[in-house]
Amino acid sequence: MIYFLQKNNFYNFLKIFILSTVVIFPLNIHGTNPVFNAPNIRTVQLHKTGWSQSKPIIQLYSPEKLTLSFDDFSEDIKDYQYSIIHCSSDWETTDLIQTEYIDGFMPNPLLEYDYSFNTTFEYIHYKLEFPNEDIRLKLSGNYIIQVFELGNEEKPVLTRPFFVSEGKVKVIPEIRYTVNSALRESMQEVNFSILHPNLKLTNPNEEIKVVIQQNGRWDNQIKDLKPLFIRDNELSYDYNYENLFDGGNEFRWLDLRSTKYAAQHVQSISFFAPHYHFTLYPDKAYEKSYFYHEDFNGNYVIDVMENRDPEIEADYVYVHFTLPNAQPYKNGDLYITGALSDWQLNDRNKMEYDEASRSYQLTMLLKQGFYNYQYHYLENGTQKAEVSEYEGNFGQTDNDYVIYVYLRSPSDFYDRLVGVNLSNSLKSTPPVSR
Repeated sequence: MIYFLQKNNFYNFLKIFILSTVVIFPLNIHGTNPVFNAPNIRTVQLHKTGWSQSKPIIQLYSPEKLTLSFDDFSEDIKDYQYSIIHCSSDWETTDLIQTEYIDGFMPNPLLEYDYSFNTTFEYIHYKLEFPNEDIRLKLSGNYIIQVFELGNEEKPVLTRPFFVSEGKVKVIPEIRYTVNSALRESMQEVNFSILHPNLKLTNPNEEIKVVIQQNGRWDNQIKDLKPLFIRDNELSYDYNYENLFDGGNEFRWLDLRSTKYAAQHVQSISFFAPHYHFTLYPDKAYEKSYFYHEDFNGNYVIDVMENRDPEIEADYVYVHFTLPNAQPYKNGDLYITGALSDWQLNDRNKMEYDEASRSYQLTMLLKQGFYNYQYHYLENGTQKAEVSEYEGNFGQTDNDYVIYVYLRSPSDFYDRLVGVNLSNSLKSTPPVSR
């Protein structure tokens, strides 16, 4: 049901309050997470050109390109510039000078933009495709692209990580139930081998570093595993405990594509001039048994039913989440996670407890589209969030995994990314290696 109410003053104040009270956080809040954007920057996406659900990973010296896009709530066009920073495997800035890893000059302007059309929130949509004629990448490894106003390079409005792989090694994963009987129902074991016939390794234990990432999460990454077995041209990582991930559960979903018709899970759509508010039915804790359903493994798709161009015709709407709980947590906080919150654990997606309704609540401003999300609990003083409290842990859950393989031999001055593998816990088709 859609309600049209005229409460201009109150909801204009609400809009300003929500946007202005967002705290700008430094990088690396929980774990190694090089993701940041200022409060006026929304819906930042970085992916392979033409494939919005892809990871920002490209092959060195290939024709592959990445597309960065974002919305700016500023009223006027900004003179935005961008630059690219080479990083270590731990996302520390390397000592390389720009000419060592970039063929071209930096910074460069963002020239492609367009105004939103027929939306209650006015925004400017920016887009950039790279590498391009201004910038070509010369080295593999971890990179950060940052966007800033001309003359304010020390104050970026957004930063996003991406990866450039040499494809020198082949990673063969084996994602399975753990052999540990006590954890078999809830955990997934990520074993793998690295085949390196084209790389001569003198001391693999010191030269090779691996990082395993589940879906888009940064807080539960596994890194610094050492090979258990070293054979001719092969490194084996066949652990029983150190490579375990919580299976979690399939993601919840949210459909915001229409402001005229309430989709499933949407209790009501209200128009409090000048903006739309989606009130969701209160969520529940997971059922005791596992149930599979298709999802995006935490990602989202920007889309709108009533218009043709989602990039500039999709509106922003307030989404009101509610999660009943008998009492508030004393030793931790509850977060809504997924790509809709950039996989962050900070005040932007932290829920607040409401004593009157005995529930956790959060209002998020989201662009119209189809979203996945979950509820994660973070105990005070820890970096890894727990998924089991509300979502459950099941070993048969559909999860995406990325295995990054870095090499730093005695003759190297940076961490080379020599191979990447993208796999899914349920797929029987051969995984993709780069």
